Amino acid sequence: MRAAEPPVVLLAHSLGGIASLDLLATRDLPQVELLVTVGSQAPFLYELGALPGLEHGVPLPARVPRWINVYDRRDLLGYVGAGVFPGRVEDVALDGRQPFPLAHSAYFGNPELYRLLAAELP
Repeated sequence: MRAAEPPVVLLAHSLGGIASLDLLATRDLPQVELLVTVGSQAPFLYELGALPGLEHGVPLPARVPRWINVYDRRDLLGYVGAGVFPGRVEDVALDGRQPFPLAHSAYFGNPELYRLLAAELP
């Protein structure tokens, strides 16, 4: 990412969202202007104190860019983050109309995800 020309949008699903948040919390990557997590457990793991680079109770460092967190109420592995990181995360609910565990991958078959991304990408 350091070699990428800004603006960089980091899009990550599930475990990728955890790794991406941890990376941005521990490294200064100013070219990343937006983090989009999809079906991520990062807010939950933060509350458990299980994020290696971000201790529970410590706010998100200022270097973490704007963050959109996409979740589906039927996805038991997708967590909301606005209550955990007030003012730092924008949660967006999508309905993939699939039961769990299919809901965890249904984001990418949902046109609403692509509309959201199109509105955010430079």
